[in-house]
Amino acid sequence: MHKFLHIISLFLACTGLVLGGCGKSSETAQRQTEARSDSLKILTIGTADSGGTMYPVGKAISLVIGDADSSIKINISASTGSSGNVHSLQDGSIDLGLVSGDIAFSAVNGTGEFKDHEFKDLKVIAALYPSLSNWMARDDSGIFYVHDLKGNRLGVGPQDSTTELAAKVSLGTLGITDQNSTFVNCGLGSGADEVKNRTLDAIHGFTGVPISGLAELADTVPCHLLKYTDSELRSIIRSNPFYYMDQIPSGTYKGQDEDIATFGIKALLCVRADLDEDLVYEITSILYENRDRLKDLHPALSYTAQSGFMFNDLPIELHAGAERFYKEKGLLEEHSR
Repeated sequence: MHKFLHIISLFLACTGLVLGGCGKSSETAQRQTEARSDSLKILTIGTADSGGTMYPVGKAISLVIGDADSSIKINISASTGSSGNVHSLQDGSIDLGLVSGDIAFSAVNGTGEFKDHEFKDLKVIAALYPSLSNWMARDDSGIFYVHDLKGNRLGVGPQDSTTELAAKVSLGTLGITDQNSTFVNCGLGSGADEVKNRTLDAIHGFTGVPISGLAELADTVPCHLLKYTDSELRSIIRSNPFYYMDQIPSGTYKGQDEDIATFGIKALLCVRADLDEDLVYEITSILYENRDRLKDLHPALSYTAQSGFMFNDLPIELHAGAERFYKEKGLLEEHSR
């Protein structure tokens, strides 16, 4: 009897050890899972429609950051562009957003569409590429200068996008309005299709070059970029000092055998001021150290390799984390001299 009780006691003791060990193992696994969950940072970046440059640029940023730090995952969100991204940053539905410099300036200073809801906490990590004004028409359209667009049916870009704003600014300076011409809101991809099908006479893009929708159009049917005269460009910039003169390099689009003078503005990677400073510091570091890879992923990002482009002459303030990185590298002091 005593022997039997001894055996039972040993059995219960062993069972308790096993169960206890299982309990501890389960708790350890749960803690490890929670630690991994806590370390994984899932962010969303706002871009624009897939026919432009912001979407593939957003994908390039996501890829570079994810490869450099597997604990950061960046989801891509298509949007109507800069203004939509500012509003989404403001309401917290995205964490990073690609924003044209003029829209960022307007948001911080409470002008234009942001007159009644300024966003002073909008900050920048880096400038990534310039948005350039691209007007494209078919070769058989008989249209060769932007001022020839009067009286035609024009794709000016998505509603409330920086593409639409730049189109109306340039056209208005040249006396072309919705009273003497037809303005059509459209995506860059769908608008390019309409030019191909002759339901639009020309399409405007205002983003990094080459613009994928316009490149596909030029590959499909003979097309060309429309020109501004020097005096027209000076008038546009005089009235809108956040723009600057630039060129669309020869060979950007099929059949383009010369540089085309135009105007542009920097496209920025923006965040809210309250985004974690150390996280922003790391993102800034990854982007800066991977400039060569960025330009290999998309031609527009080649500008990041230009000295000072990412952090110099910005229309709004750097985020504290980005500023700390550039200062530690001695870059801000170097370019302020």
